[in-house]
Amino acid sequence: MENLFNEFHAADAATWKARLEKDLKGITFRELSVIDRNGITIHPFYTSEDMAPAYQPLSKNAGWEICARIPVTDARVGNRMALNELNNGATGIFFDINDNTDIPVLLKDVELHYIYSCFRVGPDQPGILKQLKDYLAGKGYTFPAINTFLYYDHIASYLQTDNQEILAAGRKWSLALFKETGVIGIDGGIFLNAGAATTYELACSLALVNEYLHALYEDSLLDDLRKLHITLSTDTAFFEQISKLRAFRKLLDLLCDQYNCSPGIHLHAETGQTYQSPFDSYSNLLRSTVAGMAAVIGGCNSLYIHPFNEAVLPGDDFGRRMSRNQQLIFREESYLDKVGDAAAGSYYIGTLTDQLADKAWELFKEIESEGGLLKAFEKGIVTGNIRQQADRLISEYKEGKKVLVGVNKFPAPGDAPVYTATEPVTDDKVIRPLSIAEAILQP
Repeated sequence: MENLFNEFHAADAATWKARLEKDLKGITFRELSVIDRNGITIHPFYTSEDMAPAYQPLSKNAGWEICARIPVTDARVGNRMALNELNNGATGIFFDINDNTDIPVLLKDVELHYIYSCFRVGPDQPGILKQLKDYLAGKGYTFPAINTFLYYDHIASYLQTDNQEILAAGRKWSLALFKETGVIGIDGGIFLNAGAATTYELACSLALVNEYLHALYEDSLLDDLRKLHITLSTDTAFFEQISKLRAFRKLLDLLCDQYNCSPGIHLHAETGQTYQSPFDSYSNLLRSTVAGMAAVIGGCNSLYIHPFNEAVLPGDDFGRRMSRNQQLIFREESYLDKVGDAAAGSYYIGTLTDQLADKAWELFKEIESEGGLLKAFEKGIVTGNIRQQADRLISEYKEGKKVLVGVNKFPAPGDAPVYTATEPVTDDKVIRPLSIAEAILQP
């Protein structure tokens, strides 16, 4: 056995390419390469010659938090939902506080010190901060001591509304939350869900982070930054999405180096809704499984999988159970929680990670040259670029170059796609969600 490999000769990339061309009767390596929607050339195979010489794991966390999302309008109902999720496998709860609520009632029997929790609250709910502070104090906890986040991304809200009042009031509220928690929360998922290409999505998400870092720097509060809680969405481009999350960690390190700060990073992932279809909705289970696995292998710290039937039956218990069980299968049956940065060492993913990071950094610098994300948005640059990328994507589906199962190919008997007229868009400036299924059916 010791001499087994002596019988095999080492082969470099040139040798493999020559053999490929011979076996395929003249078809070359270059002819088999394709250019993706990010403008990156994807080759048929990769070798160690494609990798950067120095390799370091990008994420050391082997596990992740299995999240449920609880929309809170009634504290007692929200409490029952949260306990049901936790008792059936969830290890984290993402609370969307839609109205002023009774925190002690909402959190009755919910042991925050054992789970990941996140509260997204707007400036119209100022009492939530005091309630949560008082509740934690009564339990003997503080924000730094437990895995609880409380934030409001006023910039992301502004980008989706173009409402100056949200921008002004939200900035004060975000600052108030930061002073109590030392956490900045950022929602970068809006860019993928609007149809942005991956490199531009990364660039915009990084520019969004930079808006907050720059504001803290100007207010001399950067030393108080304890952690960044960042949300990204993932879709069905499996290897690309793994590489995207890995690339974003590299970009965050590079950006934070410019400010000479090193906050903790909590990367929260959610399955993107762009490719979710209201037709043949069981296909969404497969789409979200691919997107969720990509997020886990890419190194997310927490994950929420949107229910497969969310567009048809919002709030359905069966859909929520399937969402939770998908992640439980990742953990209990597929053992994806056993290895940190499981994609490390893959020549393809390692190369693609670097390529996405490099191109996204250049696009980020272009955004910054316009004065930053807010200025670029107000000039119509950001929305215009995303709209162009989304339009090209939609065209590929309408032309049949891309397939959305159950919509433009293999429709389900009894659940065939049906065009429904919608109100015409009157404001092209804001970043709005894109549904590929609906866009395909538009005349």
